[in-house]
This record gives sequence, C-alpha cells and structure tokens, in this order.
Amino acid sequence: MNAIREFIKVKNHKVEINLPKDFNYDEVEVIIMPKDDYECWSEEESKNIGKMGFISTSFEEYNEDYSKW
Repeated sequence: MNAIREFIKVKNHKVEINLPKDFNYDEVEVIIMPKDDYECWSEEESKNIGKMGFISTSFEEYNEDYSKW
C-alpha cells in the first residue's frame, strides 16, 4: 500500500494535495482531521509503517499442535 501523509494549511476552506508523479491510481481515500485534535505519530513511527514482521516477542505464545490437521 502506498500512503502519503502531509500537514497542509487550509486556505479559503480549501486544501490542495500534490501527488508524486509515480502515484498512479484512479481513486484515493481522503481523510481530513484537524492537526491539533489528535496525537500524531513521530516521523520515525511513520517511516516504519508496514515494516513490522509477523514474528514478534510481544505476541502471546500459543502452543497448539497443528501437525495433526
């Protein structure tokens, strides 16, 4: 998934979003929230979106034996 996150100034009740040339999609989902009303992720957290693997020590251990299936 490609995602673009920007903080944009509202001018005359309008926002303008410039998409990169390689962002080739016919439709997009736009979510608009006031910047001051929520806690945003840090720059480092934003860069790591989608990089989490499927193995983590924070997951609960589940000891079911699937070899019988």
